[in-house]
Amino acid sequence: MKNKQAWKIALASIGAFLFFSPSVGAALKTSNLEETSAEARPSDMPVQVAQAYCPDRSGGLPMVDFFETDNFWIYICQSEGLYYHGVEKPDGNNYITLPAYAEEGTGYVADNKGYSYIVNGAALSIYRDGYLIQKDAVHQHE
Repeated sequence: MKNKQAWKIALASIGAFLFFSPSVGAALKTSNLEETSAEARPSDMPVQVAQAYCPDRSGGLPMVDFFETDNFWIYICQSEGLYYHGVEKPDGNNYITLPAYAEEGTGYVADNKGYSYIVNGAALSIYRDGYLIQKDAVHQHE
């Protein structure tokens, strides 16, 4: 009877040791990471958290910027140049993908047959032949 009880205690001890061992190792590794964080990494070294992509209809290109207004989702995509991918809400069935460029002090600009689409952190402005025909405030910018 005593051997059975000793055996149970031994098994319980081993189980507890194995159960807690990974978390001890993880805590040690975490503390090593904390020691090498900001001091060891140059401040100008970029850290990529995750790569976002534009919708498949735009070619699934890497996304460099995103804007949302009441009426549109606007993706700025990149592949050997910038692309403006504007999607009309609410269902996303109407969309346009155009070559674009970044204009300092203005935002991203895309032109198409007399229409110009200009988007920045404040607004999406749509011009026809140089005249403003629609302006939507940007509610989200990532």
